[in-house]
Amino acid sequence: MRFILVDRIIGIEKGREGSFLKNVSQSEDYFTDHFPESPIMPGVLILEGFDQAAQFLVGCSHDFTCYPQLKEVLRVAFRHFVIPGDQLQIRLQVIQEEGEEMVVKAAAEVNNRIVAEATLRFTVIQGDRDAETKAHCQGLKTLYDLISSDHAGRAWENLADHL
Repeated sequence: MRFILVDRIIGIEKGREGSFLKNVSQSEDYFTDHFPESPIMPGVLILEGFDQAAQFLVGCSHDFTCYPQLKEVLRVAFRHFVIPGDQLQIRLQVIQEEGEEMVVKAAAEVNNRIVAEATLRFTVIQGDRDAETKAHCQGLKTLYDLISSDHAGRAWENLADHL
């Protein structure tokens, strides 16, 4: 991943829904070109955030034995700009799952105001298909462990014990 667009996993209800955070920092590489005088997070990166969050939701729901591959963006609406200093809360809800196909409704909010919404269709790829997909699933699990709220909470507790 060139940009990791999920900083923290707030919670996942396996197979149903998830909540994720992205802290939008002025130091993000993409603000150099979009736009230097008035930086705005590109909408395509919000969509990428939805995709990455769906990978965590599906991966966690299936014990990281598979991952979703974005097949189609069915509907998308960008309602407000996302700027440096915003905290983007991403919420996903699985609205359909049949065989290897899944449809997810995604919304991004800043200060309880919806800034973007989309409906996304995925194909679920089984991790045992080949070495590359197995490695992808393992990498997803490693990243999940680093940014999940349980792991992050334990890390802060451990740090506090040493201060």
